Amino acid sequence: MATHFPESPPPRARDRTPTGGRLDRIAIGLSSLCLVHCIATVLLAATLASAGAALANPAWHEIGFSLAMLIGAVALGRGYAMHRDWRPVAIGAAGLSLMGMGLIRAEGLPEILATMAGVVLLAAAHRLNARGGLAGGHRHA
Repeated sequence: MATHFPESPPPRARDRTPTGGRLDRIAIGLSSLCLVHCIATVLLAATLASAGAALANPAWHEIGFSLAMLIGAVALGRGYAMHRDWRPVAIGAAGLSLMGMGLIRAEGLPEILATMAGVVLLAAAHRLNARGGLAGGHRHA
């Protein structure tokens, strides 16, 4: 009686791209930290004025946005060069635009909503990029 073993699954995109996938995972982690920061700022500002003021310092936002732009450009650019799928780059650019609008607005609920929506879009773009784009790492004609 012959035993049939299923074929092994194709290698994941991050297995093929050790540094590109790592940058995307770092970017997703930073996006998560940004979301936690936004939520903590709102909660602490509502309960403890001094702690909320420390977290709301504009320097946090400027540094975070600078890191997001730098890591996004490198990781998403590298992903595009590999899999030629522009969609993660477009989604990431939309996320960075929303984050930038939040930084310019810099007060109240519109800032928080724009920043959080931008962070979620940017994290989604990095997730798609780490998986090899929306086309699963293959370019379709």
